[in-house]
Amino acid sequence: QHQQQQQQHYSQEESMEMTRRAMEIVEQLLNDKSTFLYAQGRQHLLQQAMEDGSSVVCTKCGDMIKADRIEQHVEYWCRSVVAEEQNNKSCCPDGDVTMEND
Repeated sequence: QHQQQQQQHYSQEESMEMTRRAMEIVEQLLNDKSTFLYAQGRQHLLQQAMEDGSSVVCTKCGDMIKADRIEQHVEYWCRSVVAEEQNNKSCCPDGDVTMEND
């Protein structure tokens, strides 16, 4: 039920994109010999997390996130959002944007 409430925040197209991207990332992770889970012979845990719906992949940064925390991730912790905010601060240190009129 909670997962259904969460998905209401996303359009059907966004949900489909998240699922597609998640499957791509899980496939890459399953075959990545440098991961800790692969070294331990436990890469199946990633696949289980995706199949049971308990995890999703952020389409902005590619991180695998517990499904009921995706909203907070995107709002507060997503690497792509943090990088974007840092770029904006370096552009305009005081947060002010000066616009010139012609």
